[in-house]
Amino acid sequence: MHTEQTQNELIIRETPGCLWIIGLFFAFVGGIFVYGALGGFADYARQSPWMLAAALIMGSVGVGVWAIYTAPITKIVINRIENTVLMSRYGLFARADSLYDFDQIEGFCLMEDRDDEGDEIWYFALKLIDDEPIRITSLASHSETYKREYVFRANEFMHKQLTATEMILETDFEM
Repeated sequence: MHTEQTQNELIIRETPGCLWIIGLFFAFVGGIFVYGALGGFADYARQSPWMLAAALIMGSVGVGVWAIYTAPITKIVINRIENTVLMSRYGLFARADSLYDFDQIEGFCLMEDRDDEGDEIWYFALKLIDDEPIRITSLASHSETYKREYVFRANEFMHKQLTATEMILETDFEM
């Protein structure tokens, strides 16, 4: 994630480039399977029909396209002058924009989930006043602190929480 800040705007971007590169790799390999199954193999005539059908199915599954589709580029623009939050998602096939007023938003938050091994993973999310949180990021993080910094910065910019202060109270008396 990357942030840019001016006096009146905070822009948070998530560009899952690694997932897109891996997705393109799988799409390329799948395309080779489809090409071969449709007559592109050098020994196409000697291949059994079940092997050609299996190659066609394996290439058509679209694992690469699915990886790219499920990881859109996300851009959040928090505008203090207009009191709005614009969430834009750029995917493989479409772009989706959502505009929210500050009055509709309770604040940014973290969503907790579990990975395949049972460890905690964290997503950056937007909590509306009367609705479930909207997951913003497609890339989860095992570091709660890393995602919490974005939550805090966005909420502070919108004046949804107080400026950071840590108060450590220790008592030296015995009871």
